[in-house]
Amino acid sequence: MDKTSRNLSYDAKSFHNDGLGFQQLGRQEEAISCFDKAIEIDLHNAEFLYDKAVSLQIILRFDEAIKYYDMILKIEPDIFATLINKGLCLSTPSINRQEEALLCFEEALGIDPDDLGVLSLKGYSLDSLGRHREAIRCFDKVLEQQPDELNVSVNKGLALFHLGKYDEAIAYFDKVLEYEPDNLFALEWKKDALKAREKDFVS
Repeated sequence: MDKTSRNLSYDAKSFHNDGLGFQQLGRQEEAISCFDKAIEIDLHNAEFLYDKAVSLQIILRFDEAIKYYDMILKIEPDIFATLINKGLCLSTPSINRQEEALLCFEEALGIDPDDLGVLSLKGYSLDSLGRHREAIRCFDKVLEQQPDELNVSVNKGLALFHLGKYDEAIAYFDKVLEYEPDNLFALEWKKDALKAREKDFVS
């Protein structure tokens, strides 16, 4: 490597390190500016692209973040964290591309089948797609190993609610509220489940 190449490489890494510093301070726009300078020098560096995507995701610029995650996956198709973060962007309500999110989570599980966090995310996407029984099977696998995972209990309760199993749904929401009385999701969905059960009973 000649002197010029060494200087360019050093400069790219320096810009990247500066970006990481801003990212940790919560100054995402400044972080993105530094990552851009690093990427200008080394366009195909997956690490630089990933950290820019993360900053974009943090400030809710999901479409842009997805573009960078796609660039990374063209370079290195099996990057576990990239698949998860891309899936998270795709599954956000403002994007709501659940079929694509599900594919990301399934690919990630192909890399690490034992990751319970990704299994829970897969369940959320399945439930959003109306595949409630499949979602419940995912949530059950997580709860078998992590019975105190309250977010998963809420999501299972919601899937049961979607299936019209109101008593079972309410039991899961109550379980969450026993530990977190102010859990807004459990409170609201329990209220909805009670109303639906009453309406079902009256009709």
